[in-house]
Amino acid sequence: MENGTNLDLTEDIRSLIEPLVSKPDAILIKRLDKAEDLHRKEQNYLILCEKEDLGKLIGRHGVISDSLRTILNVSIKNMRKKVHLRFESFEEYNGDTSK
Repeated sequence: MENGTNLDLTEDIRSLIEPLVSKPDAILIKRLDKAEDLHRKEQNYLILCEKEDLGKLIGRHGVISDSLRTILNVSIKNMRKKVHLRFESFEEYNGDTSK
C-alpha cells in the first residue's frame, strides 16, 4: 500500500477484485473524492463491473464486499484513513456520485 497523505488505492483495489470476477478487463474503479479532498480521513471509491460479476464482488449477505473493505482498512490503519467502497453494475450506474 502507498504511503503519504494523498493516498490512491485504485490499483490495490483492482488487484484484490480482479481474481473474483469473470471479466476483469471490464472493471472500472473511480475515485469519488475531489482533488482538494485527498487529505481527508475518508477515501471513497466506486467499483463498476458487469452485472453478472456484481454478485461475486458483493457476496452472499455482503460477505465479500465487507471482507474487501476490511482488508483495505486494515492495510491503511496506520495512516489514519478509512476506505468506503460502493459497488454497481454498468447497467445501474447513471453517473450520479452523490449516493
